[in-house]
Amino acid sequence: MKTKIDYFDYDTLLQPTDWRFAAAVVGLCKYFDYFGIVYKVLYDVEEKPDNYIHGFDGIIYKSEDITEEKYLKFAENYFEKYMTHKNILNILESQEFSEEQIKLVNDLVKSKTVLKGLFDKIKFDGTNKDIFISTIEENRAEIIKNIFKNGNNLYKNYCNERLIFTEDNSTCRLRGYNVDKDRKTSNLGFCFSKESFESNDILEFDFIPFAFSNSDMRETYFVNNNFSVKSLTQTNYAFSNQLSSTENKDDKNKLMLVLQNSKDYISYDVEIISKSQDKAYYETFFVRLERLKKLRELSGKSLNFVKKINDDYWFNLEKEVYMRCLNNVLLDDVILMMLKFYFDDNAGKGYIKSRTDMLIDINVSWKGNEIMDEIKNQIDSAKKCGHLVSKRLIEMKSSNKIISYKYKLSSALNTHDYDRVKEILLRLSAEVNIEFSFFYAFLENAEKYKDIVFSFATALIEGSSNNNEENN
Repeated sequence: MKTKIDYFDYDTLLQPTDWRFAAAVVGLCKYFDYFGIVYKVLYDVEEKPDNYIHGFDGIIYKSEDITEEKYLKFAENYFEKYMTHKNILNILESQEFSEEQIKLVNDLVKSKTVLKGLFDKIKFDGTNKDIFISTIEENRAEIIKNIFKNGNNLYKNYCNERLIFTEDNSTCRLRGYNVDKDRKTSNLGFCFSKESFESNDILEFDFIPFAFSNSDMRETYFVNNNFSVKSLTQTNYAFSNQLSSTENKDDKNKLMLVLQNSKDYISYDVEIISKSQDKAYYETFFVRLERLKKLRELSGKSLNFVKKINDDYWFNLEKEVYMRCLNNVLLDDVILMMLKFYFDDNAGKGYIKSRTDMLIDINVSWKGNEIMDEIKNQIDSAKKCGHLVSKRLIEMKSSNKIISYKYKLSSALNTHDYDRVKEILLRLSAEVNIEFSFFYAFLENAEKYKDIVFSFATALIEGSSNNNEENN
């Protein structure tokens, strides 16, 4: 919430009452610190402003310290590697230029509309660097503004680029919050009344791009732990640094790995806001400490398994498990997917089985100590039965039936046809003349005890590898 105040020489108070204001606070703190501008933190002052909102920290500052000139200079420095004109100026510091450098300067000019307009009839040839330098310096503010506001990973990713550094807007400038005022907006308000629609927008929202994590990622994040201004700034600084140091992972996996190692600065329930370049809106999810602890427990688990499903989707086991962990969703569907992969991949059956066994153990542990203690022995019994059944079928010269029964069980489990599962188990038990002691628990409550059947299905192994499994 932004509040006008009369507090000594300061006239503005910004408090992180929702994630937008929290992100604006973080961005503004970076801006003030860059220029050495003095501001105050609400929790640090003994005498509070008269009209502050209790229960929220905030920053107290002078509105006159926020100017477009300073804002653009800050943007140029903060996102320096994306400022094409800076790259050109760095090249032009040389006294002599190779053909490669000359080509690079001309290519950089062509890459930005604002630079193409300024150098429309001029090409760099190695002898006219003074013209390029002077033109860039004379039009520097215009260049910065155009590059920054139109960058897909810069301002444009977060806000409507037409509203940069504007005030008194009828709708919020943020993506997903902004409404085209030239279109009909009656359907936004109560009873189709345009006048009943309320929106808030402040100039300080222009600082939100500086609060999100690494701009070189297609999906960036902001941690809204708005307990205090100090926790906001320090957490997002540490979060962004850890994301930068996490390599060879997609953005979502980076997020999960960083959360696993965040115990030094996240030790409570927290809200995380994400913004993808592929989406015209922000997304939010709530990370509960209980689930975060579960996620950290997975750090020692080997969940490396990736399989192409189609041209648009790759199944990533690590990512699937992490996301379900945070969202408090069990792994039943992931286990069934792995059972399906078992039949599709002849070369990697052993590896898939070991990952599936691990998933079953994780799934049972997520159900709580009471369930885990109750069915642990049943799962061990199911695995032993699976090994014995496989051995018996091999002795009966019916090893081809192992894969057949495993497939039938997997198909029935996938469709949640538990009556069919029971029928298959009874038929198999009769065929091999072995009593399945675990069957009675499943018979009592199929949904609750389906992990037992998962374990039995994974223990059905055709071929000589079964002997090793049994001995182990």
